[in-house]
Amino acid sequence: MTLSPAAWVISSQLGQMLPYADCDMGTGWTTFATFLASALAVAGALISLQSHVSTASRSARFISKVGVLFGSSFAFALLLQGAATLLLNPCAR
Repeated sequence: MTLSPAAWVISSQLGQMLPYADCDMGTGWTTFATFLASALAVAGALISLQSHVSTASRSARFISKVGVLFGSSFAFALLLQGAATLLLNPCAR
């Protein structure tokens, strides 16, 4: 349940620093970092989904479902941020 928010935090911080490097060197590190963080968020959701066992207690199943919800919502937000990095020019200020 912590992997997805951590990926979003790291992506947000890199999104503040990497556009300057992308503009200077003409690279696409911002886009790469955002989609990598999105993949980590999906991985977090899948890990939570795998921990959902029908024989587990009700509270463990609830926490697993909350982890899937966290992972999928953060993955969706990161995908939207990745789409924005594809559309916007990093040199435009």
